[in-house]
Amino acid sequence: MKQFLKVVFGIVILAGVLYGIYIVVPEYPHNMIKSFIQPITDAHAKMRIEQVQNMSVGIKELEGLTYKMAVEKNTGMSCWVYEQDELTGNEVVKYYGKGAAINLKDFPDYNGKLYTGAVVKFEFVISGNNVEILPYVDGVKMNITGGASKERNKEILKSIVSQMYSGMQPDQ
Repeated sequence: MKQFLKVVFGIVILAGVLYGIYIVVPEYPHNMIKSFIQPITDAHAKMRIEQVQNMSVGIKELEGLTYKMAVEKNTGMSCWVYEQDELTGNEVVKYYGKGAAINLKDFPDYNGKLYTGAVVKFEFVISGNNVEILPYVDGVKMNITGGASKERNKEILKSIVSQMYSGMQPDQ
């Protein structure tokens, strides 16, 4: 009986240590782990993730492609997770891709840089029948406000998704 209690106690301690490590890891590795477990344990999350993955990208040059096909093509590690925003009640599906090469030099208002090996994140904010897509590159939100920003935000999203599928645009 003593041996059994030692084994159980050891398992509990190991589980506690692993959970502690899981809680303190940064966002990308945390969500990478979550992306393996969540579809198995949460059917609603799996359904929402699949719905977002199967959305058409809506870009003329990438006609017929879904977001899953477009954003996962040129990244080394990809993961999709689902969250419920408790403040707004919106559902949020997040995509993370590591190792993307993106040229944003034509977008100085978006911190225009040449990224190699970037971590790209897309937040698909679902509010009723509307889906707002917010791109992030290396933790920087690529979404500006004010003036004619709505059209400019669409351009940056289109550029990022296109480059994730077709590869980085050459510097001109």
